Amino acid sequence: MVDMMKRFLAGRRFAAVAGVVLSAMFAAGMTGCGDKQETPPAPTPAPTLSAEEITPEATPQVTPEVSTAPEPTGDDSMAVNYDSMKLDTATTYQTMETFGTSGAWWSQYVGGFTKDPYGNGVATRDAIAELLFDKEKGIGLTSYRYNLGAGSVESRTGTFWDSHRKAQCFETEPGVYDFTKDANAVWFLKKAVELGVEEVVFFCNSPLVRLTDNGLPHMSEGGSKTNIQPENYAEFANYCYDVTEHFIAEGIPVKFLSPINEPQWDWYNGQEGCHYTPEQTRELYLAFLDELEKRPELLSVLHLSGPESGEWGGQAKDYTQAILGNERLYAHFDGIDNHSYWSNNIAKESFRNWMKILYPDVKMRTSEWCEMVNGSDVTMDSAYHLAQQIAEDLTILNVVSWQNWVGVAPGGYRDGLIYIDEASQKFRALKRLWSFGNYSRYVRPGYVRVELTATRRAQEKMMPTAFVGTNEETGAEELVMVFINDDVLDQTFVLEGAKEYGKIAVYETSDARDLECVREGEWTEDEPITISKGSVTTVVLTK
Repeated sequence: MVDMMKRFLAGRRFAAVAGVVLSAMFAAGMTGCGDKQETPPAPTPAPTLSAEEITPEATPQVTPEVSTAPEPTGDDSMAVNYDSMKLDTATTYQTMETFGTSGAWWSQYVGGFTKDPYGNGVATRDAIAELLFDKEKGIGLTSYRYNLGAGSVESRTGTFWDSHRKAQCFETEPGVYDFTKDANAVWFLKKAVELGVEEVVFFCNSPLVRLTDNGLPHMSEGGSKTNIQPENYAEFANYCYDVTEHFIAEGIPVKFLSPINEPQWDWYNGQEGCHYTPEQTRELYLAFLDELEKRPELLSVLHLSGPESGEWGGQAKDYTQAILGNERLYAHFDGIDNHSYWSNNIAKESFRNWMKILYPDVKMRTSEWCEMVNGSDVTMDSAYHLAQQIAEDLTILNVVSWQNWVGVAPGGYRDGLIYIDEASQKFRALKRLWSFGNYSRYVRPGYVRVELTATRRAQEKMMPTAFVGTNEETGAEELVMVFINDDVLDQTFVLEGAKEYGKIAVYETSDARDLECVREGEWTEDEPITISKGSVTTVVLTK
């Protein structure tokens, strides 16, 4: 998770957004073009609140200028009337694995929200799960990060300004477990898998409280930065593996275990956390690998992941080198997971180039990001920023997986994809949920990024990305392209290099639409494609 001390110093408020409502949960845009499945019944509408009541700090809306498509020149070929974009499916990049989010700090209470606040027969927890993980009703995320807590709830230790940031552990005493604990979060974990999540990551922010030097789930102000001794590494690892084996036996596809989080930061209060130097990071991972190799069945399905650096710049290379510079760890790790906070394109390009020289075959993943801006936002502004961050990481770092920090939040910050009011259990699906869905619902695991080249600056500004793959439901080969047009003008172009594709479907997230199908039908290469102004748009071409 993000550096909470920095958030605190920035003056983050943790006030809930009262009375938030779900805006058109089963809107027309949430069904596929062509109605492949029957459209689910719409819920009973919730009371409508004014923008002032819901989002006092939302970004003001600006009325865009009207734009028109270029006038035809009279030539029979439509291609000569428009600028082109060039597709090259022979030039390939990364193979995508997942898009996802974490359940930290919200699933432990939202997982118990069984009220039906809108009178439509759907409990809050079920509706939110569908928005996040269902491919028809929501955005179809395929990865979920579950927080293995340090036991700050049971120990009643630590300084937290938000009680939801405390986390349970499953121990009752060393080696003895009660798996009825953390019941609400476990409910969400299982529901996510039921709805289609294929990859679960267990992640720790701190070692178990009983294993820390100060008996706290975070460091002591003014004390040592080290909060766990090497002789406790193996016991920490075995706790994590015991819990992992339990959930795998219950059918949870735990693929990765991440024992540390943003090790370069000093975690003094506000959340569970532990600082590690690069050298300590290496030694801890080696201890975890020692214990994992003693469990061959688990080793066959589970990888360690990390180092979960808080940024791609700064000390990210030091922490990455600590892992990949060790022969055993290099052989085990199938990728490097870091967070995209505080990271501009220069930092990302530097990290990518460094990896190309030293470790060209190691994959990269963005395992956490949210926009570090105070104040609630339900508008397209934060939706653009989230989509732009995804596009940047996909094209600069070639990440194979991208994770938003939290799925649900109370408001007051641009972190969650859904805002919730804890008292009423009402919630609101945000524009950034749907702009995330422009990628996650259509760019599925196994799709390969290919070259899509802009021919003018206005096209480049849309940060276009393209992927080819086989639709998991229809078996058809398809091309998926995502565009971010935050301009006040539509962008129209013809696509060169796509002659083999004959059908088109266009899905738009904008002020007026939530991932709604706006075009469907037959298509030929000389037929122009328009990306609406003020939108994040996915174009799917099918052979």
